[in-house]
Amino acid sequence: MNPTTAMSLPWTPDNVPHAVLDILRGCNIRCRSCYNSKPERIKPLPEIEAELDALLRLRPLHSVTIVGGEITLHPGLVEIVRLVRRRGLFVELCSNGVDLDDALLEALGKAGANVIFLHIEPNQLRPDLPENATAADVRRLREEKAALVAAHGIQVGLTVTAYPEKLGEIEDAFAFALDSPHICWLLVTWWRDIARMPQIRGYLVAGMSAESGFERHQGTEEEAAIIKIGQLLETRFGLRPFGFIGSNLDATERRWLSIIVSAVHRRGALCSHKSLRPTRVERAFLELSRRLTGHYPFFQAQRAGQLGLHLLLNGLAGGGLAGNLKLLAHAIRPGARLRTKRFLFQRPAAFDKLGRVIHCRCCPDAVLIAGRLVPVCISDRVSPGRETRPDTGAAGAGTPQ
Repeated sequence: MNPTTAMSLPWTPDNVPHAVLDILRGCNIRCRSCYNSKPERIKPLPEIEAELDALLRLRPLHSVTIVGGEITLHPGLVEIVRLVRRRGLFVELCSNGVDLDDALLEALGKAGANVIFLHIEPNQLRPDLPENATAADVRRLREEKAALVAAHGIQVGLTVTAYPEKLGEIEDAFAFALDSPHICWLLVTWWRDIARMPQIRGYLVAGMSAESGFERHQGTEEEAAIIKIGQLLETRFGLRPFGFIGSNLDATERRWLSIIVSAVHRRGALCSHKSLRPTRVERAFLELSRRLTGHYPFFQAQRAGQLGLHLLLNGLAGGGLAGNLKLLAHAIRPGARLRTKRFLFQRPAAFDKLGRVIHCRCCPDAVLIAGRLVPVCISDRVSPGRETRPDTGAAGAGTPQ
């Protein structure tokens, strides 16, 4: 996934538009890739509200993702969604989907949930899959849960883990996300054995490191596998990176990649899709949004008219006018539906030879630990140092962390 033709996202520590709200520990399934290592705990609503307000002081947010543990185990989940929406933010939720039913989804939809990411993959022990689940079993469950969420007017995402020895599962995930008329988001995270990492000190702005017990990350094999994935996605699906984020140590490193796909489904079947190329239109839109609203956009609603206009402007600005017009021609056929799909590929934190933590620059998926922002993927391994309370503003209200 070579980002040389992709747009470097303009986020800085002062203007990252996204953060993560961590509401509990505890789960009802088992995942090989789980990064949670702290004892089970459900945070009370006042503590969650204080953390949300602290995040708003630290970043000009456009949206927040709610994570756990398994978030549906929190008895106040619906009220937490309301807390986020009352502050003018969009809200995404990450769930394994086991306990998602019509009653809960109706309540979440009324509360204002915008996206639900379903974490469903073969490397899980869960009650709604056989112990030795096949690819067909996993696809069936994904289809059922995605249709259930979409029926309540909530956008659907899928989260999966990329294992170096199971790249075929990643190909299946991209194929499913493209084919499904319900899936609008796909988050692919490279596997990292976070639970075996040593204790880490520091936080995003100050820098993070492990003093001992760390294993230097040898990235050669990982780089080769990621390049292989990129070649596969381009060859089979015509997908290329749209935007990227480098690392805190190397701005050109492929750490966080975004692929934007315009897709047309007709009667539930994919009939055409196109991977968008960045142009001056998108750069101007990002800057104009920041100036008008005070923040960059992160979440995007699905409005066919706006998507069609974007395709036209993107094509006129050099994004491939003929291909965009062809897609629009499919979109105006009876029964057709134009959607934008956003695929994200990210690499979790690792160590360099000095024990310094390598992570996504500005880390859009940061969470509060003792009043400091740290990457959510290693949050259970981090001790930020000086203890601060998020409700007192001791970390410096309005100061990026």
